[in-house]
Amino acid sequence: MAKNLKKFVNPRFTQAVDLALLRRLFEPVAGDLQGLDLGIFDGEPEVARQAVADFFAGPEENYPEGLAGALHQIAELSTAQGLQLILEQARRLQVQFGPANDNQEATEARQEPKHMALLAFLDYPAVFKAASDVLSYSTLASYSEYGAVEEGINTEVDATAMAAFRDAAARLFETELRGRFCQVSHYDDDGEFHVVVTHGAPFKTTRVVDGDTAHIISLRETDQAVLSYSPAIGLLKVGGFAKGRRQELAEIFAAVLLQRPQFFAAPDAQDLYTLAPVEREGMSFSFQHAFDRGIRSVQIIEAQADRLGPDPRSGKPKVYWSLVARDSRYSALVRLLEGRREIVFGTDWRLNHIVLRIHFDVGDTKPVRVTVKLKPPGTAMFKRHRFEGRIMELLRRNGLVNDRDARQSAVAAE
Repeated sequence: MAKNLKKFVNPRFTQAVDLALLRRLFEPVAGDLQGLDLGIFDGEPEVARQAVADFFAGPEENYPEGLAGALHQIAELSTAQGLQLILEQARRLQVQFGPANDNQEATEARQEPKHMALLAFLDYPAVFKAASDVLSYSTLASYSEYGAVEEGINTEVDATAMAAFRDAAARLFETELRGRFCQVSHYDDDGEFHVVVTHGAPFKTTRVVDGDTAHIISLRETDQAVLSYSPAIGLLKVGGFAKGRRQELAEIFAAVLLQRPQFFAAPDAQDLYTLAPVEREGMSFSFQHAFDRGIRSVQIIEAQADRLGPDPRSGKPKVYWSLVARDSRYSALVRLLEGRREIVFGTDWRLNHIVLRIHFDVGDTKPVRVTVKLKPPGTAMFKRHRFEGRIMELLRRNGLVNDRDARQSAVAAE
């Protein structure tokens, strides 16, 4: 399952979303749930929330794929930005959207973005789908990825190790002025080891409305960092934390949970992707995807070329200007290169990045579209909760993932 869909482990969502709506989400698939009795929703709210969190952190065969996929989408729209998109799409579709309640206090409580996103999914599916589509075009999930010095090294996890990891991570967050609060959970998903770190966000002071009055409060919200490690290929992904400090979080992971300090610190640790095949073939390049019958088509919808030259001060290559082409119907790569004979990759030009749109057949009339931005040497940006394994296989099969084994063998031979 993990090659197609990641588990749903989101404490901020499961601990805050409206339980009555969450129960409604579960009810249509109650017969397919293994290990979750919907009777928990009749008891204490905190007990119900913990049971739901434990259910999703458990074995993936216990819940239907469609449910986890829906929850990922709902959680993405459970923000202020997501709520704004839902309201905009409701207006565009001329749908009267919102909770109906004569009690002002109760109505305001039900206007919280998590509640509204779940309400839209359940009662206004057209509005929800339109908002989700807009969000998928405007945001891409960014992870920092680190290749290990060797493959096949498993995590050493027990209560003592996780406590040590938590304490070391807490010290890192404290240096970022995020307080000392730190909670850590972990789970396995089809060969990948995942760590979810809930920590403090930057402290803030804000003006809030309480009935007919307004006053100032100070608070620190929670935030999440996520680490995903694949022992088989020696790859660690780190997201949800300041990019400039992710290397330090990776080092804590390596030193504490792998007992291998500097495991992700090799000079080529982030030299993971390449656009060399695209540069080499130019306008004739096209993605080969016949190996995956579920992929209908792959489009290049954006491409950027950089004009390089020596920096007068350092002598090192410098980007003097860039050309960007976008084409959502045909090929942005063709649009970029046609009629521009001066662009010859490998000389004074390089391909900076490409953006793909992959169309996955899921049995519906319309395919599911996933947007991927590939920017060497270390960035592949896309929402990884669905189709991640198949997307990475597509990139590998088309020569866009660097072969670390070959490089390491070459270095050893030298």
